[in-house]
Amino acid sequence: MHARLIIVIVSLLLTGCATGLKSKNTERNFNAASLIVDLNSEARQTIEAIPAESAMDSFEMIDSQGRAISYIAFTDTDTGALIFVDHKLYGTLSRRDAQAFYICRGHSTATPNHWASKATEWAAGLLANSQPATRVELQFSGKSTAQSIKEVAESPFLRRLKLLFSMGSKPLSIFSSINSTRNDIEESSQFEKITKGLGFVRLGMSESSVTEVAEPEDISFTSDGIVMSYPRHLIEYYITEGKVKVIQRPSFDYLSKRNAALFYLPNTQWSRCTPNQWKKALAEQTSSSPASNGEVKAP
Repeated sequence: MHARLIIVIVSLLLTGCATGLKSKNTERNFNAASLIVDLNSEARQTIEAIPAESAMDSFEMIDSQGRAISYIAFTDTDTGALIFVDHKLYGTLSRRDAQAFYICRGHSTATPNHWASKATEWAAGLLANSQPATRVELQFSGKSTAQSIKEVAESPFLRRLKLLFSMGSKPLSIFSSINSTRNDIEESSQFEKITKGLGFVRLGMSESSVTEVAEPEDISFTSDGIVMSYPRHLIEYYITEGKVKVIQRPSFDYLSKRNAALFYLPNTQWSRCTPNQWKKALAEQTSSSPASNGEVKAP
């Protein structure tokens, strides 16, 4: 009986029943060694096609002109980041600029004001410093880095958080959650259901539409809104006036509180980590620029 139970557990793990999100990412990554993005590509579909180990962060928001701005930064391609305006390819950032944009937004989030509280200003600075592009060919190495979304998901502190949430509030449930395979499978099923539900949240939806999927795992208050974080699901929502204004992956708010080292680079000029000067925050170094015809191609 014991041997049969082990066989069943192994089978469930291999088919992804007990680790649904991870298996889906693995399956997707096998099909995404390279990707061509052009003016026919849709922003969200493109972002979802990026391997988790190659994605550093992404967000969606509405700018001051009412346009949808979508952004995704990479860890292992010659292109640093892609920018979409109204869901269509707009431009790129170099690897150096994408790194500066990442750490400066993380630095801002770790201070009293979450970067999304000035999202329209950050978006304006992003567009002003981007290079126009009509076609981008991405080559993924498959190598994960400390800043990749995959590494964030698999980090020890996030695994501990997942265990704590699965324990419940009753002392006896701690032992049952740790030792019960059935509880693990049920937790995985609920986890995947919530992840899927959060994926349907769009800009402009109500705060209640988010909480109907699941109560937030963490909350931060800003001067004009709140940040609802779901760190286990690698996502957060910036809410103002009862509406979703920014969708950020992974949760910068949570990472800035628990693992701010992800946003650190030596010799950074932190005083320049503002919506207008973030590009100048890093020490000067030689960086490649996009091709003059708007095409960026990785070798």
